[in-house]
Amino acid sequence: FAAGLGTRLGEITKQKPKALVEVQHRPMLYRVMDRIRQAGIKDFVVNVHAFADMVEVALDEYVRLYPDVKVQISDERDFLLETGGGLKKMANMLQDGPFLVHNVDVLSNIDLSAFVAASSKQDALACLAVRKIESDRYFLFNKNFELCGWENVKLGQQKISRNEPGLQAYGFMGIHMINPAIFSLIEQEGAFSITDVYLRLAREHKIFAIDCSSAQWMDIGSVEQLAKAEETMI
Repeated sequence: FAAGLGTRLGEITKQKPKALVEVQHRPMLYRVMDRIRQAGIKDFVVNVHAFADMVEVALDEYVRLYPDVKVQISDERDFLLETGGGLKKMANMLQDGPFLVHNVDVLSNIDLSAFVAASSKQDALACLAVRKIESDRYFLFNKNFELCGWENVKLGQQKISRNEPGLQAYGFMGIHMINPAIFSLIEQEGAFSITDVYLRLAREHKIFAIDCSSAQWMDIGSVEQLAKAEETMI
């Protein structure tokens, strides 16, 4: 996912997209693609919206440097579709088997190969990389690590898909493995969040969590987080 506006980054994203914001002199887009490529994944689908032409030029350069990489573009220039709508638009390019989804603003040293392998052992529509962290928003899982709900503790909001006792709260890392069978189950149209898709489908389908708390993780969604990332090598 590389289409976001990055408005919380203020002046920085008035001249470039969030995907091309640099951390220690390397664009986030390249940092994420580097880690995915190192995990053995060479075929990419990248969605574009903000400064789409700049992102496409950057992707062309990446392919030139790494000829074994293949990139397809999911064009959202006309309308930003959010995570759920953006995923749905990619459906025709993601039918061959389970695929990894990674937000472009996420820095992590998670072992992606191990995460993919662990996900393949689960009979689930999706496997979410999660961690124990203090946050405003959490996914809620039962003792079997199956998704049961979501909450925003700051606003006192909850959305419960399955009312089960002893739910555990984990922060979502913006990294997930998804089975293409999910596409036939997505009912929403236009712009919508993948969170809402997961919460609806969790009532009858298995959405599984993999605890990756041992990995370092941060996002560069704000000026403060970007400054912190510049000081921290992950």
